[in-house]
Order: sequence, then C-alpha cells, then structure tokens
Amino acid sequence: MKNVYKTIAFCICSTTIIFAFSACTSIKNIAYVNNLSDSAAAASIKTAQNNFESIIQKNDQLWITVGGSNLMDLSALNSASGFTSNGGGLASNGSSVIGYLVEADGKIQIPYLGRVKAEGLTRMGLENILSDLLKDYTKNPVVNIRFLNYSFSILGEVIRPGKYTMSSERMTIWEAIGLAGDLSDIARRDNVLVVREVNGQRTTARLSLLDKSIFNSPYFYLKTNDVIIVQALNVKYINRTGVPQYISILAISISLLLTIINIKK
Repeated sequence: MKNVYKTIAFCICSTTIIFAFSACTSIKNIAYVNNLSDSAAAASIKTAQNNFESIIQKNDQLWITVGGSNLMDLSALNSASGFTSNGGGLASNGSSVIGYLVEADGKIQIPYLGRVKAEGLTRMGLENILSDLLKDYTKNPVVNIRFLNYSFSILGEVIRPGKYTMSSERMTIWEAIGLAGDLSDIARRDNVLVVREVNGQRTTARLSLLDKSIFNSPYFYLKTNDVIIVQALNVKYINRTGVPQYISILAISISLLLTIINIKK
C-alpha cells in the first residue's frame, strides 16, 4: 500500500511540474519583432514610411489653408476651415474647426474654384492641384492640407479599449497599441486583426507583432476609421489578475497529496 501512495504522489508532482513548464510561454511568443536585428530596424522603418500614402476618402474632413501674397483674396478660402490668414501665418478665429467635407461624389466645395475632386488623391497630391488652380485668383498660393477626422478603434485584449484620435496621419499599429496601454497578458500577438474600409469596401488583414514582415504590410501604418481587434490566447494560462494558472494547479496537487497522506494515517 505504501508503494501505491508513493506512486500517486510521484504522478501528481510530475504532472504539476510538466504542466508548469508547458504553460510558460516562450519569450519569442511575447517579444515584439523578435527576429529583427538592431541594424535592420531603422532601415525597415524607413522603408515602411516611404511606402505609406494616406488616400483621401468620402466623408473625410479636410483642414485646408492657403497662403499667398494677397491677404484679401485668401479670407474666403480659409474661413471654411475656421482659420484666417494672418500675415502669412494662420491664427484661430475662435470658432470650431469644421473643415471641408469630402462629399458623396468625392468632391469638396472650394471658394472660387467650385467643386474639386479630392477622393483617391493623397494629401500632397491635392495640395499640388489646388496650388495650380488658385494661381488665377491669388499670387504665389501655398496650400496646406490636414485631416481633421483621423481616428481609429481598438478592441479586445488591450488595457484601454476604445476609439482614439490620431495626432498625425502616420501612426503605426504599435503606436496605436501604446495609446491603448499595451496588450494584456493573455493577448495573442501573432494574429492581430485590422479592419479597414476603402471606398465603401471592407478589407481585413492579420498581422503578427512578433515578425519583421509587419513592416511590409500596408496595414502597418493606420488609416482613418481602422479597427484593430486583439484576440485572446486559446489557452489562458494567465488569468485576469495576472496570476499564472499553474500556481492554482500546483496548490490543488499539494492539497491532494496532503489528503492522501492523511488518509494513510
């Protein structure tokens, strides 16, 4: 009988140890871009920046200001964005910034110019077009365009899920996760879903935050109204309090072992 108790105790201890080691996730499944060397990091980020272009879409709101030689010519152009010309610079007139709306036909209504096609152009592309068109109305026009409704949503296994405003049109998925307080302990880092709508069509992509291939993805830089969904690991070896579940298993195993010893007595 003594040998039976020893065998049971040995099995319980062995099972606990095996589970504890198997439950621990490798650092490669947690560390971001763990296969990218330091020397290649800067080049990869530079390539991603150069390949990024934010395209103007319907329902975008654009802040458009025009600088030039004749201040009187510019007042009507700049008033729609809630700003007025001030000696070549820009100053707020105290009103809320409404901007120019890209309407259902993909066009914006510009004083003097009428309806101008904006959808499908980059910000810099539209700046160049407006600069050429405005040469007939003011001398040396300088057009500056910014997005006003740049935002994204992040859901799932992050510390602070919600909708966030982007400070610039070049925000990476890492920066978005940083705004949300980083991923939770049980977040799956190798299969992050990004949902994007372009011209009324929804597209999706799944990104691995662990692999350097993320730099080559068109979803590395976010676009307005992107939705990031972070899924949980299939095996939740860490609970919501941050305590590994194998500790609970260990406690149960020890309790069973003590019960067996007491029965023996």
